[in-house]
Amino acid sequence: MSQTAEAALEHAQPDLDRLAKAELERSGLRLVFPSVLEARYERDIAAERVKELRFIVLWGATLYFILGVLLNLTIIPNPDWLQVWIQLGAPSLIGLVLRALFLRTTASSFARETALLAGCLGCTLAAILIVAVKPAPATLRDFLLAIPPASFVLIFVRLRFLQALAFFLANVGVYALTLSSRPEISHDDAMFLIGFMSTLLLPALLGAHSFERASRRIYLHGLLDRLRNENLTATNAALADLSYTDPLTNIPNRRQLDKTLGEFLAQPAAAGALLLADIDLFKAFNDRHGHLAGDACLRQVAQCLQSHLRHADLLTRFGGEEFAVLLPQSMLGEAIQTAERLRAAVQGLRLAVPGQMTNVTISIGITPRTGLDTAEALIGAADAALYAAKHAGRNRVEVARTPMPSAA
Repeated sequence: MSQTAEAALEHAQPDLDRLAKAELERSGLRLVFPSVLEARYERDIAAERVKELRFIVLWGATLYFILGVLLNLTIIPNPDWLQVWIQLGAPSLIGLVLRALFLRTTASSFARETALLAGCLGCTLAAILIVAVKPAPATLRDFLLAIPPASFVLIFVRLRFLQALAFFLANVGVYALTLSSRPEISHDDAMFLIGFMSTLLLPALLGAHSFERASRRIYLHGLLDRLRNENLTATNAALADLSYTDPLTNIPNRRQLDKTLGEFLAQPAAAGALLLADIDLFKAFNDRHGHLAGDACLRQVAQCLQSHLRHADLLTRFGGEEFAVLLPQSMLGEAIQTAERLRAAVQGLRLAVPGQMTNVTISIGITPRTGLDTAEALIGAADAALYAAKHAGRNRVEVARTPMPSAA
């Protein structure tokens, strides 16, 4: 089995699969995944999360500004427009600045979510603090109008649950402190206002938890589907790799040669040559040293041949003790030089067999592509040249006879 195939099959079922299944089976209120799964989650949703938040902040700031203006035009008599522009314009501007600076895919998840929370708190706390510094007497209506911004944020901005919880506590806490600082607001009225604010915000807070939990579970189901597809793709690639690889020598096999030859001959280029190499007297080597030594000999010869070829050249095990070498970019002269280099390299190869060191030689037949249009013709010509090399004494290179042009 090739190293690529082994790696693909070995890692076909990653830990993410197990973690995702365990999270789907887990019950409870906790939202954060184990660290490895959480990192994958943040990475996978980053682009979509940024896109969603950029849209929400843009339209949220616009809607916040428009609704605030309409509220002051229709409900509040004689509004202080300077105060209105500060209350509406400053938070909207802050939101747009945070959008430009932090709501980007290059920003970390922590920076993005923290900036979002800070922007939301800036908008809502500003509305409360403006009432806090308003000259006396402050009315219940003033404090009631400070609640909608917080409700607006929790409903329309997709804060993470922990952020939404911090947002809820900060707003209720500041609201309560502001009420306690205004003596014109009675204790009963203050409790009513705090209860009213909590009643408005609490459902949105619980909704934030339910929404995030549902979003995370949907993500887990999608992740499991992707992992299954990735595993299936990796397994298919590994099996395809195995089908084109010789298991003994770990080089491409005859099937890969046939496929590559078909692609090679489909191209119009005239360059290229095919070499057929055969280990001389290999049956006698097997009989003398044993089949295990013969297998080791085939592996070492294959490695030797591969180490003396270019990246563009294709070495395959043709069958038995035969190897085929496709030289797609070589003219005949260069192919002969390559064949002689391969022959000399194998002749100098030292093989360890029980009790001694020995060597083998190879005979090589060469055929150029010129005049040959099919794989059968190319292989047949190279095989004839190999037979001639064997007949001429072995450990030599022979070139196939050039085909005669057909008569007109």
